[in-house]
Parts: sequence; C-alpha cells; structure tokens
Amino acid sequence: MSGVFGIETIDVIALLKTDEEGEEIAAMLNEFFIDDNKKYTLLVRLKEIKEEVTALGQEITLTEAEEEIRSIVLAEKKPIIAEEAAKKTSGRFKSLRHTTHALRTLESLASKGVLGKFKRDRFFYFTTPKEAVMQALKKRGETPEECSPGEIAKETGMPLYVVLDIIAELLP
Repeated sequence: MSGVFGIETIDVIALLKTDEEGEEIAAMLNEFFIDDNKKYTLLVRLKEIKEEVTALGQEITLTEAEEEIRSIVLAEKKPIIAEEAAKKTSGRFKSLRHTTHALRTLESLASKGVLGKFKRDRFFYFTTPKEAVMQALKKRGETPEECSPGEIAKETGMPLYVVLDIIAELLP
C-alpha cells in the first residue's frame, strides 16, 4: 500500500512507533484526517514544507541589485531601515533609490535567508540573520532552548530552516 509521497504506509507506522513524539504526531494526524477541510489544509501545508525542504539543497542566487543592498546592510555593522539603505545605494540601480523598491529588495533577501528583519516601533530593521533571530528571541522573552522557531521565522521573514540553523548555533 503506497502513501501520498511514495512512502509505504507500514513504514510511516513503524517510524511513528520509534519516534519519541510519534504518538503525538499520530494523534494530530488522526484529528486532521477526520475532517476534510483539515485534511486539505494539511496537504497544502505538507506540499509547502516539501518545497521549502527541496530548496535546502539549492544554491541561493542574488541579483546584482540584491548584492548591492546586501553589501550596504552588512557594511553598516548595525540594523538599518529601508530608507537608509535606499540613501546609500551607489546610483547604479536608480530604482533602489526609492524606499519602496529598496524595501522589496530587502524583503527578498530576508525570504532567501540572506538577511533577517525585526520590528522596532513602527519600522522594520534589516540585519544579519543571526542578529534578527537574537532580536526575536529577546522580544519574545525566549531562549534558544525554549523558543518558537516557526513564529521567529514569520517575524524575521526568513525560511524556517535558516532560523533552526541559527538556533542550533546559539545553543550551548
């Protein structure tokens, strides 16, 4: 009997039995399979996760404009807002002089895990991924040992796998 992603059903049962959290995972899956809407939502999310995991092995490529903005942020040695980044562009990319385009480029860099962001007051500050995770932990009152990686990924605009790598790096 073959499962959704080509894994034999019996293999999934065996894996759940050997996993420390297998019972909890099985209970959650049962809850999802009872309701068609929940089952559809689960399937959509699993496909999203599969795409994200597939991206793990791929090399990140940056456009020349992204490279310029990345260099500006890293050269600052402190978090900066989009308006500051726009003012520091070389003029090579005229559109980057506009805060909205600089912001879009910064958001793109965060979504690739090259930069991270955090909100302070009414502004988003862009910085290194590690600094963004540390700011999120501080804001949430969490430690690397006891934190919410999924929520931190949302707050920082970075992929979950980048956040998990940074959290692992921060652990003693």
